[in-house]
Amino acid sequence: MSTMTTTASRSVRRTPPWRRAHLVGLTALTAYSTGVGWQAQMVSYPLFRAVPAEDFLAYHAQYNQAIPLVVIVPGFLTFLACAAFPWTRPAEVPRRLAAVVAAGGLASLASTVAWAIPRHDRLDRIGQDAATIDSLLDANLVRSLALTVCTVGLLVATTRMTRSIR
Repeated sequence: MSTMTTTASRSVRRTPPWRRAHLVGLTALTAYSTGVGWQAQMVSYPLFRAVPAEDFLAYHAQYNQAIPLVVIVPGFLTFLACAAFPWTRPAEVPRRLAAVVAAGGLASLASTVAWAIPRHDRLDRIGQDAATIDSLLDANLVRSLALTVCTVGLLVATTRMTRSIR
């Protein structure tokens, strides 16, 4: 038992403090982005259907103006920081767990760039369209599930790190 404690203590000493702070901050940011994703899935995107067709282009333009600071910036920071987590993880966090977080970040990034953004662009061009909104919901579901995996992985990582410090 003392060997395990000594090994854990050495591991804690080798981990620079910024890595622990980064993990805690990334966990909070990712949990926030996950919540935003599920809110969009359950509320924002379904409400696109409730907007009268003749008002949709103006509504979607206002939506696009409202989301940069609360959705886009934190979202892309989350995607990229999760993708980089294998290189920023504290020593107490297993590489495999960091790889799961990275995969979730990359899946979120890919589903956003290759799928969700083109759906929003299409809505900007053609207006309200049920098939496009359905596809946007599908893209967002992939993103939200991937972010959920990231959040769970980061919570596990934070718990492991906290236990090793004690």
